[in-house]
Amino acid sequence: MPKFEEIKIYLQQKTKYRQGIFYYLPSLTDFQKKEINFHDKIHQDEEEIHQLNTVRNKFYHNYFKKYLYKLPKNSIFLEIGSGSGFDALDILKKGYNLIISDISSETIKSIKDKIDCQFPQYKNQVIYLVADGQNLPFKNNLIDAVFMVASLHHFENQQDLISETNRILKKDGLMIFAMEPSKFMMRFTKLFTKSKSLRIHNGHSEADETHLGYSKKDFKSSIINNQSLVIKAKRVWLTLGFLHYALEAIFRLFKLKKRIKIFKIIEWILLIFDEFLLYIPLINKLNWHWIVVYKK
Repeated sequence: MPKFEEIKIYLQQKTKYRQGIFYYLPSLTDFQKKEINFHDKIHQDEEEIHQLNTVRNKFYHNYFKKYLYKLPKNSIFLEIGSGSGFDALDILKKGYNLIISDISSETIKSIKDKIDCQFPQYKNQVIYLVADGQNLPFKNNLIDAVFMVASLHHFENQQDLISETNRILKKDGLMIFAMEPSKFMMRFTKLFTKSKSLRIHNGHSEADETHLGYSKKDFKSSIINNQSLVIKAKRVWLTLGFLHYALEAIFRLFKLKKRIKIFKIIEWILLIFDEFLLYIPLINKLNWHWIVVYKK
């Protein structure tokens, strides 16, 4: 029996199963309940809010996925915090098996509905799981790669998340954190947290409001506790960060009907410029995000 089918059978024994989705949330803290409530509300808007279809986002999402695509086609990937399913579809199209997970049940239902309706050809390659990444219903040494996009900082206990991820990863398996906020980004955006005009929803993410962001040192030592080898720690966005959040601020402050889109050639020029700037000491401290790839 293929390994992916074995996982489905195992999950049926360990979790609740309803309408094609596995549920595993044995306990929840107040912090987690707030995160669930917030992401239940915004999941349908995440692709638009984060402007994922722009050059500045697509380039770096494809950047981290190239590490996944180096693995054999029979590999099994787990995405923790799947959001809109933006990256999941690319991976399924490449022929990989994928476990799509999120703590928000509304998020998982939305992704499943989208794939069922628009991409039914991938239904045998995907498992849908509502679970907390700090407590996963999998056997040890099972998964070939775990990846998270802008999700790590949403966890209350990141050390528990790392330990759990290491537990389920195979030897030489990959762990990828993409588009995680830098310390500079969190300091900058916190200057505007009191502005109600800049909020789209009445609620907010507890993590987005309180997290301090990451430095390179965090990813090299304190977060991972030397449990894995760092393959790549890449700084992301500098001028593009200022551009992205300026455009978003204009959209919200002036209550525009559509977000402003700039010419792709301008984005490419700024992206190339950023790639140069982010190699310059001190200046590169102004990066907005991180992509970090580990090998167990």
